[in-house]
Amino acid sequence: MPTLLSLPDDISIESALGESVLEAARRADVPIACACGGKAKCSTCRIWILDGADGCPERTALERTLVERLGLGNNVRLACQLRPASDITFRRLVLDETDLRMTSQLLPHRSTSAGELKSVVIFFSDVAGFTHFSETLTPYDVMYLLNRYFTQVAEVIELNDGYIDKFVGDGLMAIFGVNGQDDAPVRAVNAALQTLATVDRLKPFFASMYGIDFDIRVGLHLGEAVIGSVGSPGNERLTAIGDAVNVASRVEAANKEAGTRLLITETLYEQVKNEVEVSDFIRVRLRGTSDRISLYEIKKLKVEAERRLNEKGARETMQLGGKTWHRAVATSELKDGDHKVIEFQALYAVILRRGGRVYAFNNACPHLKLPFFETASRANGHAGRASTFGEDGTLVCRWHHSGFDLDTGEIVRWCEALNEDGTSAGMEMLGDISKNRAPLRLIPCREEDGYIWVGLD
Repeated sequence: MPTLLSLPDDISIESALGESVLEAARRADVPIACACGGKAKCSTCRIWILDGADGCPERTALERTLVERLGLGNNVRLACQLRPASDITFRRLVLDETDLRMTSQLLPHRSTSAGELKSVVIFFSDVAGFTHFSETLTPYDVMYLLNRYFTQVAEVIELNDGYIDKFVGDGLMAIFGVNGQDDAPVRAVNAALQTLATVDRLKPFFASMYGIDFDIRVGLHLGEAVIGSVGSPGNERLTAIGDAVNVASRVEAANKEAGTRLLITETLYEQVKNEVEVSDFIRVRLRGTSDRISLYEIKKLKVEAERRLNEKGARETMQLGGKTWHRAVATSELKDGDHKVIEFQALYAVILRRGGRVYAFNNACPHLKLPFFETASRANGHAGRASTFGEDGTLVCRWHHSGFDLDTGEIVRWCEALNEDGTSAGMEMLGDISKNRAPLRLIPCREEDGYIWVGLD
């Protein structure tokens, strides 16, 4: 019979063959949480296998489904599904009611990661001389300056598959490799170099506006960190916890004494050394450590690496501003006054160019969810009436002549073609169909790299 040692309870349990850890724990009065009743519908019964993981059976199909959705680590198992055939030592990961509220995936609208040890690149940046700026400029100007800088840098990081962890004062922390991307190390370096280039383009503007010499310092480190969701239920945010975060922060700070702008640790350098050019390297003792380590000042990417990473138009999607942007249509294919209906997984989108601007909206009227325009595949044989665009910047629905403001989505006119009692001519048996007042669903769009992109959540 397998022996199960539960921590932090320090209780040893004799388990019968074929018995789940949850069943054995309950029999021994070990308080393992289980919000779903042992059906693998939540992860509140999860345990960390400290010893004996190699002898544990493979995950069940139910456990695999939940593990893949939540990103649980290899040594984290569901007590309701694990039926040990040999001795194990485990730690309960949900200890009390607070933990239960934090981890129950039975609650609505939850999207959390329980925490997994991963090899990631941590990116830290800081504004040089920020204390002086904050003391000499008005708070409004400081906020404007930082927001202009952060907005452009955030785009650079997300376009390189990085995840913005947090903004703290004038500091920024980002994570590369959250989803296990093989090229995360070189993409992190690419993002750092592009960030510095972005700052160089901002310098003349800030100099003319405020008379300041704006610059930043960046530190990168490749190491292991626990990646998971932190925050109160409903307000979680993905973050990294571990010594790798502290090291990256200290590497960024080392730039000040070294007189450099971008330093990376030796562990990261070993992964990218064939794809970068180095200006110099230094031996330093980072704050709070006793050993000296080597830090490398990166000058630029080698030509082939830069071409591969920054090739324009190669992607169908990109992450930016918390949205997934989908490449919709080439800019050259949409002349002024033209529109196209593009199919995406979640909806059909209408892309319109009008008066030099580009608009995008859901191809479904808010009234009866009927299409404003037919798709190309259905256009033949459906060439009857079509929705139109008014001179006042409105979209006029072809079905009941509702009008919507293309800038705001607001209702300008509502169901003008219905009868006074709200019925539709010839379809009176449907009754009053005028009640469903809803605005037009606008979709964010942008032009970049010769294409029009639409942003979907």
